[in-house]
Amino acid sequence: MRRHCRLIAILTVLLLLLTACGGGGEEEPGDFEEFPDAGGTVPDSEDAETPVPENPDAEAVPDEASVSGEVTPGDTDAETVPDDEPDEETLPVTENPDTEPVPGEPEEGAAQLFGGVLPEVNIVGEGVNVGELSYEVRPDSCTVYLPEDGAYVPFLVLTADYAGNTLLLRRDVLPEVRPFNNYSAAYPDSDIDRYLNTEYVQYLDAVQPLIPFVDIAVTAPDALGVSGDAVQTVSREIFLLSCTETGFTDLVNAGKEGGALSYFGVPEHRTATRENGAAVSWWLRTPDTYYLSAAYGIGPDGSLGSGNAYNENGVRPAFCVPSDTVAFPTTDILPGQTVYFLSA
Repeated sequence: MRRHCRLIAILTVLLLLLTACGGGGEEEPGDFEEFPDAGGTVPDSEDAETPVPENPDAEAVPDEASVSGEVTPGDTDAETVPDDEPDEETLPVTENPDTEPVPGEPEEGAAQLFGGVLPEVNIVGEGVNVGELSYEVRPDSCTVYLPEDGAYVPFLVLTADYAGNTLLLRRDVLPEVRPFNNYSAAYPDSDIDRYLNTEYVQYLDAVQPLIPFVDIAVTAPDALGVSGDAVQTVSREIFLLSCTETGFTDLVNAGKEGGALSYFGVPEHRTATRENGAAVSWWLRTPDTYYLSAAYGIGPDGSLGSGNAYNENGVRPAFCVPSDTVAFPTTDILPGQTVYFLSA
């Protein structure tokens, strides 16, 4: 009888050890796992995770969490969020529109006055249409300053031919890194889409009357998880750029969202920095459709990669203004330099 009890006890311990070592549950991509853009095996279903294929098309975009620009590991034990893809067109109002932004370090010499009240600047010459400041016309100085939350901030004038308007892109990433979404990498109604069009747009209140809604191409949500490339059109005031627009036009696991912009034909132009000059990763609006929850971004060295949608990376808002909007010269934003600015 004692032998039987001892044998049962030993078997019980072995069973507990096997259970503890065996793991179980669905494996979710980690914060820093490489997500190459590759063909090959396509997931059998949306709920199935597949091994990462060996293809060097894209490197992982690191999670940006330090001002210095160094990669800081995130929480690899992050809890899995159920796959609940948002509606395609719904853009609800942020619950707390009065949330204060995190102020960044102003550019040295830049005119700055916190509290949403802009300092007055003097016009020192005749204005020009903002389209005439575009990269195609002025490749060495395609910059215009816009009032953003009480400061004049530099924006790149990328092209005067974007949906019939002039396309602007924030030169530096916003001071605060943000996740793309809580799980799904579908862009319409993602966390970053809602933030840009409900909260960030309020920081541009001095020029918001100039900003039109434009149609942009985005990857269709049902393309995610099956290496799809279907796209659809949504209308937005503020948005992120896409893989295609930044010059990555031959990806397997991505839809073609818009056309390539000549500015990014120079690889060095893909690198983005904070206002202190530290290079950082920044999000694009394109999902890596091999997965349900991975989105593409550009790393600190200008290379393309993808990572979990809940990672935090830099954000560079883009939007349009009419090409005939007049930009005026001033020497009050950067002392000793003549720059152009917009004001509604």
